This record gives sequence, C-alpha cells and structure tokens, in this order.
Amino acid sequence: MALDSLTMEAGACLVSEEMAQYFLTVDGQPGTSILGDTSASSIRAPHVDRNRIFGARLGANTADQDIERLLLPFRHAAVPVTWYVDGCSRPNDLATRLVSHGLELHCFWTGMIHPLDGSADAEEAPPDITVVEAVSTDEREQWMRIVLEGFGLTKFHDLESVLTETGLLSGRWHRLMALQDRTPVGGALLFAGDGVAGLHWLGVPQMFRKRGAGILLSRWALAQAARMGYSHLVLQANPEVVPLYVRLGFESVGEIAVFDWRPGIDALTVEPD
Repeated sequence: MALDSLTMEAGACLVSEEMAQYFLTVDGQPGTSILGDTSASSIRAPHVDRNRIFGARLGANTADQDIERLLLPFRHAAVPVTWYVDGCSRPNDLATRLVSHGLELHCFWTGMIHPLDGSADAEEAPPDITVVEAVSTDEREQWMRIVLEGFGLTKFHDLESVLTETGLLSGRWHRLMALQDRTPVGGALLFAGDGVAGLHWLGVPQMFRKRGAGILLSRWALAQAARMGYSHLVLQANPEVVPLYVRLGFESVGEIAVFDWRPGIDALTVEPD
C-alpha cells in the first residue's frame, strides 16, 4: 500500500504528532506538571511510570545541553523517565547521544499509518460479535476491565481512573467495546486529536482471541475515524502485532525507540499502548 499523498517523513511526523497529543491528554491530569518549550515536551506525572519526554527537535550544537536540561527535573526528583525518539526527532544522532547521557534502550515501537478514504468495511467480521461505544459509567467500567485484562495489567489499579475518566469533557476518547452474546471480549480506543486520529489500547484477553474481535475493532476504528472527517488513522505498535496491522492495510513509517532513565533503582516502567 502506498502512503497516499504523504511522504514517509510526513507520515512519521503525523504519527509523532498524534503520540504527543495523546500523551498530553492521558497525563495532563490534576497534579501534573507539563514542561514545554519550542523544541521538546516533557511531563512529570503523579505516577512515575508515566513520566515522559517526547517530540524533541534539538539543535545539533546544543543537543547535549538540552538533553541535560530536559532530564534535570527527573534527576532532581529521582524518578524514572521514558524518552521517545521517532523519525522526526532531531538531531539525527539523538539516540546515540541519549545513551551517552545514561539512558538505556528499552524497546522499539513501529509507527504505522492508514489513509482513510471511506472504504473501510467489516469484512472478516464474525456474525456473533458486535461493537459498541462505551459511553455510560457502567460501560466505561466494563471497557476498562476488558482492556486491562487484554494487556495483562489488571494489577495496575492506578490505570483504572485514567481509562474510565480521561477524555469525557473533551470528547477526544472514543471507547470501542466488542461484545459476544452481551459479554465484553475486547476493547480499543479511538483518539480524536487535532488533525489526526490514533488507535490505542486494542486489547483482547487470551480466552477470547482468534475470534475476530481485534480485527473487527480495528475496522470499526478506521470507519469511525473516516466518518469523523480524518484523512489518516495512525498508531504505535509493538513488534508482535505489526503483522496484524499490515494485514489491515496499515503501512510502517519507521521505528520509535523507547529509552529509559532510571535513578539507580529497580523502577518499573509501564507502556501499555
């Protein structure tokens, strides 16, 4: 599949922009300190596993000083932070520089993009599974439980309020829930950003997999994003699910390197997206 009217670099920057918007909606809760400037964004969240630095566009001559400046609040607070390096991060050797400043490569994600022309349909959809948008308090609770179960994160109780309450006023979060015989069997989040839509939190518990729920949720997200007027749907995928999204027509626009800085303690960082 071609990237429609986008170049590879433009597609990578669209993925980067959506990721930044999404992080700010997730982490911009009461008590969060958002530190921003013209070249990068960072968040010190109440929960240390969601401290982040992203969207870095640093000058080659000042990058090392800027890296230390961005890390300083986290070093002073002795809390871990995760730094995301995508295809639009600058300078081009930012990843190498981060290692020299004490960060460790944690994993890679794959940035992916799908043009929306209104043709997304529900082929391969099992006849006994339907998708609804979880809107009411009870529905959002059900959605949150099935998503956390799908990701194996049921013990992370601090995520519960994030998943049930974020985006209610802004209308940016559209919680899609797959039902089979009225039983939730999977969930996904369609994020409605400024100019770009994103797919997050697509989770199906092990006992419900291979029934078509994940594919159906993805196609619903594509169709709903198209109805909302978006030209592209983007996501950041773990390597093991990239083949699923390729099958659905998404195309890779480059890797996102995920780096961790930890203050000499055995801290755990959680990246559920």
